[in-house]
Amino acid sequence: MGKIFKRREDIAYFDYKDFKTLQRYVNVYGQIESRKKTGLTESQQKQLARAIKRARHLALLPFVANN
Repeated sequence: MGKIFKRREDIAYFDYKDFKTLQRYVNVYGQIESRKKTGLTESQQKQLARAIKRARHLALLPFVANN
């Protein structure tokens, strides 16, 4: 079973440089978790995806998991 988060309204901004926080929202295969699992609103989920993609392009997060 994966992690399921409660609704999070307190997150104002996802920073692409904060890879520790971004790793919480990526599963073991390197995929971004769904809104159902993260508990984020639609706009927060879009902002999260944008931050994760930026971090991947800057090599702060891997594109795929290390197997």
